[in-house]
Amino acid sequence: MALKRNHTILLVDDEKSIINALKRLFRKEGYQILTALNGLQGVEVLKNCLEPVSLIISDQRMPEMTGSEFLEKAKELFPDAIRFLLTGYSDMDAVIDAVNKGKIHRYLTKPWNDDDMRIQVEQGLKQLELIEENRDLQKLTKLQNKELGELNSDLEQKVVERTRAVIQKHKKAQILNQKLEKSLKDTIHLLSSLIDITDPALGRYMRHVSLMARAIAKEYDLDKEDVDQIEMAGLIHDIGLIGLTRPILLKDENQMSEEEFHKFSQHPLVASICMENIEQLRTVAYIVLHHHEYFNGSGFPDGLSKDKIPVGSQIIGAVGAYYKIIDLWPQEIKGIIKTSHKVFGAEAKNFSIDEPRLMLADLAEKYLLMEANKKYNSEIITRIIKRINQNPKDNKDITVISLENLKEGMVLAKNLRLKDGRLLLEKGTIIKKRSINPLQDVAKRKLLDNQVSILV
Repeated sequence: MALKRNHTILLVDDEKSIINALKRLFRKEGYQILTALNGLQGVEVLKNCLEPVSLIISDQRMPEMTGSEFLEKAKELFPDAIRFLLTGYSDMDAVIDAVNKGKIHRYLTKPWNDDDMRIQVEQGLKQLELIEENRDLQKLTKLQNKELGELNSDLEQKVVERTRAVIQKHKKAQILNQKLEKSLKDTIHLLSSLIDITDPALGRYMRHVSLMARAIAKEYDLDKEDVDQIEMAGLIHDIGLIGLTRPILLKDENQMSEEEFHKFSQHPLVASICMENIEQLRTVAYIVLHHHEYFNGSGFPDGLSKDKIPVGSQIIGAVGAYYKIIDLWPQEIKGIIKTSHKVFGAEAKNFSIDEPRLMLADLAEKYLLMEANKKYNSEIITRIIKRINQNPKDNKDITVISLENLKEGMVLAKNLRLKDGRLLLEKGTIIKKRSINPLQDVAKRKLLDNQVSILV
């Protein structure tokens, strides 16, 4: 879908070379380009701009005013503008600050990929046009509803015609809302990718929780929207744990010191604060806030119990307890045994198996059963164990090919990462034609291995 109108873009960076590089990148796209060398100049440009600014790209590290501070002021001047934060640092504090204050739409790192940057900007502008069109359609629908209420009863045919028009507009609005919902999910997956870069084990753990939580939620015959909200909550529910040391994460709560528990108990609140300012994420934020409430009322932050705990929070809490052992515990036998004795104490078992994966699965199931109707709803635990023990088999085989042989429609069998560990594409991604050349270019620059695993 091509852009429907001309757009103005503001570039803010204290390095002229970066500004020039971005100007060259967008010169052929037909955008009106404005520039500023710092946040103060950027504010003045916006104040003096007679035309609406559609998109702003700002560096984070600038003198006098950071990118997140500038984007906060930019939002006041042009609240509808799409805002990108550009930085050479994987700085979660900057991301959280920018989300809370500047309400950024994308987080981009230096150096960027030109094709990816163009695609991100184009998608951002399309999102802006969708929002504007959706707003216009809603105004039009409201006006037409008012007109329908004022029609006389003898104008029945006109009422029928007007109603048909409203239905058509409503269908269009529904389609636009679906596109906005997809954009929201893309934002959640972006946050998940940032988590994966910062802490791969934590990222893997939350992806597992998200998938299982969605499957359990569907068994409760919840609405599709509710299931989607629970899945999104699972994908980022422990984002507030970033920065805590692994020894704290491995401890059961009753083993933590007062200071450790204080830090740990704040993570649901930190995660919910990151999301609650985004209207479409308020339900997700509420689920995340209460995923450590326990069935017997001994949890936090509000001490809710039983049915007072949102069902999504109950599901994520129980599923998270299972995958915490699977994904965050040590993965070697000696470490597993040592940690199990710390968590289970006298209840720790003597293992007759020596395969780490099976040991962890056995301990995770034991932990859930031990906490049934104490921390977690026993009905949810039963569903988790039943689904885990089904052990579905994947009938597809995996083959390794060179990137030169990558074709449209192939499905990734493993996560595709840069050599420095950053996640590019998740397992299960269907390769699109436009992604093939950029991936091959990255491999030629020795930033990516030339081989990739796919399903056949």
